[in-house]
Amino acid sequence: MPEMLSYLLRKWVDSATHGAENLPCRENEEDGTLGSQARDSWISSAAEVLMAKKGRQPAYKLEVNFEKLGIKGYLIIDSLINGLSAGGLRMREGLTEDEVARLARTMTYKFAAADIPMGGAKAGIALDPRHPAKREVIEIFAKAIRPILAEKYIVGEDMGTTKADISHLYRSADINPILVAKKKMLAIGVTIDLDDDVDLLSDDVDLGDLVTGFGVAECADEACSRVGLSLDKATVAIQGFGNVGSGAARYLTEKGAKIVAVADVEGTIYRTKGLPIDKLTAARDELGTIDRGKLDFDFIEKSRDEWLSMYAQILVPAAVADAITKKNAEKVTAKLIVEAANIPVTEEAERMLHHMGVAVVPDFIANAGGACGFGLLLTGQVGFDVQEIFREVGNRIRSATAHVMEAGQANNIFPRKAAEDLAEAELKRIREVFG
Repeated sequence: MPEMLSYLLRKWVDSATHGAENLPCRENEEDGTLGSQARDSWISSAAEVLMAKKGRQPAYKLEVNFEKLGIKGYLIIDSLINGLSAGGLRMREGLTEDEVARLARTMTYKFAAADIPMGGAKAGIALDPRHPAKREVIEIFAKAIRPILAEKYIVGEDMGTTKADISHLYRSADINPILVAKKKMLAIGVTIDLDDDVDLLSDDVDLGDLVTGFGVAECADEACSRVGLSLDKATVAIQGFGNVGSGAARYLTEKGAKIVAVADVEGTIYRTKGLPIDKLTAARDELGTIDRGKLDFDFIEKSRDEWLSMYAQILVPAAVADAITKKNAEKVTAKLIVEAANIPVTEEAERMLHHMGVAVVPDFIANAGGACGFGLLLTGQVGFDVQEIFREVGNRIRSATAHVMEAGQANNIFPRKAAEDLAEAELKRIREVFG
């Protein structure tokens, strides 16, 4: 990264801490074989002080242009709590700044609803995750956002990225995220019970994958009891079989649910008597595509969009944003939708589903398990005890789910509206305590 760009980005970070100085800047760089261009925008003179208003602007926006590939990357920090935020790095072809901004806001709500003192953020790169230049693109992106990584943003995996990708990002930036979190929490007198050299992204630490799926199942179980269903023996259709979708399938099955359909980019695998989740998991690649040639059981192959209209009592969208829209919502026959993906149902579709009598548990409640688990660790609320983490995550997700379902039914409002009201109230309280 050119010295001038590094200086400007560092000064931008400094300005967030010390004042309302406007620093619009644009600097070209040729870094490696792809080249990139970074542009930062100071959005608010009071960006450190997140106001509990839905009309607020993000605290920071950063755009990275990969000129030779003709693509862009984005980092959007929606909110800061104690000067820190967190959220995953998404990678998919066609990704937009608007999608990243919506995901960043979702992270704000996710942490707030779970009572985690952490701001929300999201990063994204508009690249096919199977592109041969993926590793180099991540390295360039890491160097471009390094000043923010070093002070204000903790990044994890998301759709299209793996733990190995995030490890590569941190190595490229030469930053230890645990030290970043420890520094922030120590400043307010909180000690984090983690060794500095613990690698939360290693294959030996599968916490994020497991606890996210666990949280989806806990949410579904709690929601079922409020819509006249029993999760035991309930039929479920899942869109997406990456880390979240496969994890959710595992824990839903353990609770007695029958997974009858799983959709990936190749199509929908359907089996009325239930799919063997262990065999599907063994046949999938790291991005969630299932190799049909490795499946040794009978099934029916349908189009990838037919998961939505399968006879199932529960739908679990666990893949892309805006999977359910006003154009296909009428195909839904399920009684309950548990949003394991981020923003998988559009606002218009949620209204249609509400009038159809379909309950929808919002994403930032249903899939908060991974964020909640790491948030608990990185804010010192729990130690590195897996049982304690799962227990606390389960309790918080069940409590939030119950609140949202009860408030929605009592006030005849969308569950998302009830969830946003809960998150905004918690966010305001957290800000008063942690700043």
